[in-house]
Amino acid sequence: MNSVNLFEIEGVRLTKSISASDSRGLFTKVQPSIDFQNGLDSVANSINPKPGTIRGLHFQIEPFAEEKIITCVQGSIFDVVVDIRPQSNTFGKWAAFELSVENQIQAYLPKGIAHGFQTLQSDTIIQYCLSVSYSMESAFSIDPFGELQITWPIKEFYISEKDACGIPFEAAAQKYAQSLEG
Repeated sequence: MNSVNLFEIEGVRLTKSISASDSRGLFTKVQPSIDFQNGLDSVANSINPKPGTIRGLHFQIEPFAEEKIITCVQGSIFDVVVDIRPQSNTFGKWAAFELSVENQIQAYLPKGIAHGFQTLQSDTIIQYCLSVSYSMESAFSIDPFGELQITWPIKEFYISEKDACGIPFEAAAQKYAQSLEG
């Protein structure tokens, strides 16, 4: 599978967080110009004490496929997106970029984009704005070490058994395509 420039992944957008800082600290908010098709369902945080932690590559199939806005509120991550949409011009492509509290960039991911990351610093916190609820029956992980050939920057990593045993890309793409057929 090919790695491409992030801006080549159809529908994925990076925007700068709106923020203000003073002697009290920093205030940031999700970019209001990013609207989910069906509204916001929930906000979730991922708290990661150790650098090298890998989470993902996660996605949900219909009717629980989700749009996401991902923001790093503490620390930094190597963020990875994978296009599993069969009709997309960038199907099968993946891209990686850094999200950090310093760069204050947030990523919008449309439905059909699998997502994962590796923490680059201790005590990294990621915030997700999600368009739909979590559904265990609809949630899957793609093998982060398989045919996508992602070069994770930290070689000593921590990963859950579920994520380490993710399904191959082709199986993920097939599950997503079948869910679109209804």
